[in-house]
This record gives sequence, structure tokens and C-alpha cells, in this order.
Amino acid sequence: MELDELKKSWNALNEQLQKESIADEKQITELIAGYKANTHKSLRRLVAIQRFSIGVGTICLAALLLIWLLLPTFGFNELLQAKIVPFLGFIAISILVGMWWDWKTYRWNKNTHIEEMGVAEVSRRTTTFRQWTKYEIIVVSIWIVLFNILNYWAMEYHLMSIGVQAMLITLFVVFDALIIYILYKRVIYKHLDHIKKNIEELKDICTE
Repeated sequence: MELDELKKSWNALNEQLQKESIADEKQITELIAGYKANTHKSLRRLVAIQRFSIGVGTICLAALLLIWLLLPTFGFNELLQAKIVPFLGFIAISILVGMWWDWKTYRWNKNTHIEEMGVAEVSRRTTTFRQWTKYEIIVVSIWIVLFNILNYWAMEYHLMSIGVQAMLITLFVVFDALIIYILYKRVIYKHLDHIKKNIEELKDICTE
């Protein structure tokens, strides 16, 4: 009698453990699916930003070409035109390089397949892109300084009074800093931080 009761208790305990194991597995599966979905969502938004940047670059190149063709009709003197032409060339080359870089990173992120790759591979690819973004910020910061110097020379701001020049330089610095902060900190790094957080959670789950 006692043996039968012991068997019943054992069977009941075994069934309960199996149910809990299935429930745990289901919860883990749902967590993994959720983190992967969030990672995929942030990555697709980065891809959309890069695609948009390439489109804007194309439009800007067309606008620069139009300005260059119509430059003689603007009434600028020959000296000013001689300064504007290399300035437009600098911008055009910068846009082409930027579009190439956007295409490179766009392809990299687009080929990061969350559902097909392992967590380690996704982590490696997003870490690489994060490092590229740091390099990009450095290059953009240097480019902005060069752009402002060339713009200052082309527009002949150096011929204005000291007070006006000081005001212009202050405006340039503040505007450029805001652009870099908003673009990278509030847009790109926002999604990169979400991806990093979700991947870290995935690593924790997969190693449990």
C-alpha cells in the first residue's frame, strides 16, 4: 500500500516537473524571439536611415550640378566664382565619398540576418558597425572643420569686422555640434544601444 502511494506521488511529481520544464522552455523561446525581433527592428531602422542618406546624397549631387551650370547667371564677380567652384567641388567629392561609405555600411547591416545567424555572429557584426560609427564621427568632425574653413574663405567672411566674425564662428560651432549630437547620439546610437542591450540579453539566455 505504501509502495503504491509512493509510486503515485512520484508520478505526480514527475508530471509536475515536466510541465514546469515545458513552461520554462516556452518562456525562454518567447524571450529569445522577442529580443531577436527588437534587434531586427533597430537594425532595419539603421538600414532605412542609410538608404535615406544615399537618396539625399543623390539629390544634393544633382543640385550641385545645377548650381555649377547656372553659376554664371547669378551675377557673381569672377573672383567669387573662382572661389565658389572649388568649394562646390569639395562638397561634391565629400558627398560621393559619403555615399560610398553609406552604401558599404548599408550592405553590411542589410546582410546581418538576425534570424539566420548565431548570437555571436550578430554581436560581432554589430560591434564592427559600432566601431565604424566611431571612426565616422571622427572623420565627420574633421570634415566639418575643413568645410567651415573653405566656406569662410569662399564667402569672404574674413573681410568682415571682428565682431561679426566672432558671431559667425560661434554660430558655426554651435550649429555643427548640434548636428553631430542629434544625428549620432539621438538617432544612430539610439538604435545601436538598443541592439547592444538585446544582444547582451540573448547571450545571457543562451548561456543559461
